[in-house]
Amino acid sequence: MAHLLLWGETREILGGDLPASPPAEEVRSLAALEAALDERGAALVLADPRRLEAERDEVVAWLRSGGSSQVVLLAVADPTDGDEVLRRFPFVDDLLLRPVTPVQLRRKLERAIESLGRRTAIRQLERAYSRRGEELSQLNQIGVALSAERDIRRLLELILSKSREITVADAGSLYLVERAPGAGNGHVNRLRFKLAQNDSVPLDFEEFTIPLDETSIAGYVALAGETVNEQDAYHLPKGSSYTISRSFDEKSGYRTKSMLVVPMKDHQDLVIGVVQLINKKRDPAAVLQSASLVDDPGISFTTVDRSLVESLASQGGVAFENADLIQRIRKLFDEFILAAVSAVEQRDPVTSDHSRRVAELTVALAERVDKAPAGPLAPVRFTDDQMQEIRYAALLHDFGKVAVKEKYLFKEKKLYSRQMIAIRQRFAYILKAFEADHLRMRLEMMSAGRTEGLAVLEAEYQRKRAEAERVLDAVVRANEPTVLAEESFSAFASLPTRHFESNEDEDLFPVEAWSEPPFLSSTEAEALSVRKGSLTADDRDRINAHVQSTYEFLIKIPWTAELRAIPEIAWAHHEKLDGSGYPRQLKGSDIPVQSRMMAIADIYDALVAQDRPYKKAVAPERALSILTAEAKAGLLDADLLRVFIEAKIFDLPAFKALIRQRT
Repeated sequence: MAHLLLWGETREILGGDLPASPPAEEVRSLAALEAALDERGAALVLADPRRLEAERDEVVAWLRSGGSSQVVLLAVADPTDGDEVLRRFPFVDDLLLRPVTPVQLRRKLERAIESLGRRTAIRQLERAYSRRGEELSQLNQIGVALSAERDIRRLLELILSKSREITVADAGSLYLVERAPGAGNGHVNRLRFKLAQNDSVPLDFEEFTIPLDETSIAGYVALAGETVNEQDAYHLPKGSSYTISRSFDEKSGYRTKSMLVVPMKDHQDLVIGVVQLINKKRDPAAVLQSASLVDDPGISFTTVDRSLVESLASQGGVAFENADLIQRIRKLFDEFILAAVSAVEQRDPVTSDHSRRVAELTVALAERVDKAPAGPLAPVRFTDDQMQEIRYAALLHDFGKVAVKEKYLFKEKKLYSRQMIAIRQRFAYILKAFEADHLRMRLEMMSAGRTEGLAVLEAEYQRKRAEAERVLDAVVRANEPTVLAEESFSAFASLPTRHFESNEDEDLFPVEAWSEPPFLSSTEAEALSVRKGSLTADDRDRINAHVQSTYEFLIKIPWTAELRAIPEIAWAHHEKLDGSGYPRQLKGSDIPVQSRMMAIADIYDALVAQDRPYKKAVAPERALSILTAEAKAGLLDADLLRVFIEAKIFDLPAFKALIRQRT
């Protein structure tokens, strides 16, 4: 109940002695006033204006900080000074004019009690609205965080930790519903114990499953779809179908008491999980290390807690469903990309698994670069989405080979198979033509009796035959995709050849017309003159066009924002820092760093791969030496290559597992 305080001298305030009723107490300062309130609670304060003036700023600050909820402040003045006092002290509740009678005091005290009651109610409502506003704001913030999280594990941890945070729960666990396909045919629905958190005792957590039935409180909530709030888990209401396992408590010395168990539902109101909160605390910092401590700091969960967690669980359920859908879509997309890569590699089996190996190396290199603590690569950082972007770009970097004709992809020798078959048939015809001409001329000479010229005829026949056989043997040896010796290169470069406008003209040229030298076409001589490998300049241009085709294919795919750089990354993986690469002759920083990393991985795999029929595998040490030489020549990024070598990215088990021996 409110009481009466006189701030100043009684005679100055009342113009007489302290009244007997209502009882009053004198105070001489704001500090004394606050002390009196601490002892006796709310009061009606009659103040001398001179006291108010002496501590004016302090009084205003005190009233604003909550003092107005404890007092009704009246200034006491003479009738002639009333208006001036109200002007000078606008913060007072009212003015009381002298002389002040006991009846006036009792009346003012009664009104003060009513006023303070109203103020208290208003303050309580304000605090309630403020708390509600804070709770809603917190829920909104949590909702934003939940909707932004796409990692399933982190999302579930966020749902549980935020549920515990807003309810001040000491511990908690989270279950996911696993519905078996064809349940009832030997398959059962289950609950997976997915997460556990506890602030007071350490947890040795492992996932496990339990039947989805009403014997457990989590199972009951999942089946009923309703929240359960238990004050004491050891003393459940009579008739409860569920029980509480005490095994953890018995092992750890913990005491599970208050429990709030809330279903987590999707947008179709189907229960997909259960949030289980344990032991609400008054003090968030309290540690319930033993059962004896639970009863004191532990309290029951409130209806407000229930409302908050149900709202959070609802948001969490939708967020989980969205994250799970995104994850399943990504898995589907992963499988589609791998299937697409496999389809391309079916057209080019000699490079089987090359794209996956390049992806393994490139992603591993990107992960190490992302962690670089210092140096020129320290500013380079990649998000999870960008890592996925790099992986997809590496997997699809050769996708354009689907537009390259098989004959270029399968070219194991310098000459195409049909060309070599044609040459062998041609030389077989040439030798037979030489033999037929020789026998015809020999018969004519013998018939005419000119036997003296037979030896010369035979020698010329053998010379022509030997020359043809020498050329054929040189063709067979030069057709192998090894490094061509200088003398062989010079021989083919200076060899007389037949020129045709196109390969089609060459194919249509009658075999009889080849019986006289030159025995090879310019196209065949050009192919046989390739110094290294099996591809001519025209062949290489046709295969290199796969990079442009890759870009043209990938740019048609409606990539999401986080994957939009995939076409650009794949497009630039054959560019060189000095501008000598293809297809756009980009230089330096114009080449994306992701493409520069892929270039190193692509070249390394091409060197060490043991599945190329037209070349021998290069030892890893030799491959690294070749890469180092290209970096020194300004073709490859030396900083990225240094990380590749120092981190031994090439020793990655996942990469080595994809290198198969060629039989």
